[in-house]
Amino acid sequence: MLLTLIRREIVGNVLSFRFLVTLILFFSLILVSVFVMTAEQGTRQQSYEASRSAHRDVLTKIGEIDDVGNQVDELLLTQGVYGDIRPPVLGVFVDGLSGDLPTQVHTAAFNERRVDDTFYENPVSALFTSPDMGYIINIVVSLLALLFVFDAICGEKERGTLKITLSNSVPRDLLILGKWVGGYVSLAAPFVVALLAGVAYVHLTGALVISDEILQRLLWMLLTSLLYVSLFFTLGLMISTLTHRASTSLIISLFVWICWILVIPNLAPVIARIAYPVPSPEKITAEKLAIEQETDLRLQRVWQSTLAYGPEGQKMQEEIQQEGERRQDKLERYYQEAFRRQTEASMTFSRLSPAASYRYATTELSGTGVHLYTGFRKGYQRFQDDFEEYSSDIFQRRNDEKLQDDWFQKDEVPAFEIMRDRLGDALDRIFFDLMLLAVYNLLFFMGSYLFFLRYDVT
Repeated sequence: MLLTLIRREIVGNVLSFRFLVTLILFFSLILVSVFVMTAEQGTRQQSYEASRSAHRDVLTKIGEIDDVGNQVDELLLTQGVYGDIRPPVLGVFVDGLSGDLPTQVHTAAFNERRVDDTFYENPVSALFTSPDMGYIINIVVSLLALLFVFDAICGEKERGTLKITLSNSVPRDLLILGKWVGGYVSLAAPFVVALLAGVAYVHLTGALVISDEILQRLLWMLLTSLLYVSLFFTLGLMISTLTHRASTSLIISLFVWICWILVIPNLAPVIARIAYPVPSPEKITAEKLAIEQETDLRLQRVWQSTLAYGPEGQKMQEEIQQEGERRQDKLERYYQEAFRRQTEASMTFSRLSPAASYRYATTELSGTGVHLYTGFRKGYQRFQDDFEEYSSDIFQRRNDEKLQDDWFQKDEVPAFEIMRDRLGDALDRIFFDLMLLAVYNLLFFMGSYLFFLRYDVT
């Protein structure tokens, strides 16, 4: 009997005008998304290759300088070193935070340059969200899932078919299960086909080479998307069992969707900023500068004293410098800890919406999530530290006249690198979000089951 109910539900859905509209929307939205994002990903990759080649050429020209002193000054003082950031491979499907990071970073012994990519970008693009596949599923497909099922029970009651079905001794538990399975299969089948068509297009254009790890990440992204769509489908089914008119069910479904998709995820960062305030980077920089100026004044007093060149004076200078460095390090740790608390609070509040859990999961699987931003900050700090150590060694060797004519080697120049995480690490981070989506599904189906057992069909 269950198979008969499932078959009846699938046939009814496939022959409906609603299914045709849903099918067209799935294919049109997802294919347009991959068309746009593939072109954008290609532009980013070309810019990365061109920038990387230009920076390598600069190092080559520095190596051709005959005078050692001029080489040192040109590399460490004038040019510095640039680091280029490779676009994430799966950013074509889920852009995440990759578009918010700079395309290149710079470090030098003095006068580091801040590269402002937005100056060279179309300002209109900043007004709108990138139409990546993750965004389409998060916003549009979740709404389509609700609209696909909002009248599954109450609509049949209004048409009188529900009473006729139950009068034929059809158990209510099998009927609600058949509606869920048949309805979800009707929704998920065109959704999966559209996704596979999008992946096939990206692969055939050469924008994505599918390795074993990439394939595994794509499969996990597909499973996460199916779980997310199932959540809203089951929610719509539960709302349908709570109402007796399709119009009422539609209004409630839209209200819940607006709160979950639009309100809570955007309100969570605001609440986190109020509950866990973080001083601005400009304020931290100003305080560090004040500490540095205070340290310089104290050193000047020591230099002006009669003990400046004695052992005691040298010891005092070292203590003053170490104290200044400790105060600056303490200030930086305070800022990083406050920033971490605010970020974690924002993520916790936003998880009241399943849209946030889905977004966190898919961005981490695609390598464009919060971990990418954290890896960028750590990589940039490591890049600066390595260059500082490298430049100090070069300056020291030059001052000691131990710098050889062939000292400059391009491969020895510090390079910027973001440590990409493994799939296992990403799965560990998103385990809680996947469990939240699964729990939401279970709770909504249990609610649908219990409410339908007491549903008045008359």
